[in-house]
Amino acid sequence: MAKKLIAFGDVHFPHYQPVALEILKKAVARIRPDITVCLGDLLDCGQFSQYPPTFGVPETDYEADLAQANGLIDFLQKHTQERTVLIEGNHEYRLDRWAAAHAEGRGAYNLLAPRIQLMRGRSGCTYIPYGSADGKYPHYKVNGRIVAVHGWSYAQHATKEHLRKSQGKSILHGHTHRCDSSIFPNVWGAGTVQARSAGCLCKPVPLYGTGRPVEWVNAFIVGYLGRRSDTLFTVDIKGDFAILPDGTELRV
Repeated sequence: MAKKLIAFGDVHFPHYQPVALEILKKAVARIRPDITVCLGDLLDCGQFSQYPPTFGVPETDYEADLAQANGLIDFLQKHTQERTVLIEGNHEYRLDRWAAAHAEGRGAYNLLAPRIQLMRGRSGCTYIPYGSADGKYPHYKVNGRIVAVHGWSYAQHATKEHLRKSQGKSILHGHTHRCDSSIFPNVWGAGTVQARSAGCLCKPVPLYGTGRPVEWVNAFIVGYLGRRSDTLFTVDIKGDFAILPDGTELRV
């Protein structure tokens, strides 16, 4: 029997889209995936950004943001049968850059770092750091055919670029907030390989320019992982509802 996967990214607590997040939770509770992968930027970490806050957007308490993120992880672990994976994004990595530049940040690092505060006391959960000491791209190996990353590019054709860099592996990524996919014959082997951008679960309003139009889409990925091949679907959230690959309608 094929294993079930759900992958999502870019929640950006506290700037999440409540209806989209609730639909994701309904999907997780119904499907009960074997593997759930958060593709990064679960937290926005705007408090540690090198840029000034966006005018008119209130700054939230970081501990409250952590509590929201931990609450979601608790829910995911409750309904995930084997493993929950947290891939660190560039926004969580803001705290590392801030700590490197400020003495008080280095002193308080263990009290603040997402890689510590989101993993405390958890089993059956894997955390993939954003950076790597060996210069290799950080990633999570879903199986022998699929890898998951936060994102290596934000360009217009980022999904195709991910597929080029993955060299024979299908790849799931976040970071762009768009719902793109590319499927090609596998020149490194049999069958096809594909790259999918999972969309986002944050409000589709960029803090760097409130009111600017974007191509962001609230969505997530559902996958069925067989012994020799895999099938992946992108589930876009249509306002207050979404339709799963089996035809089930989820509504808030």
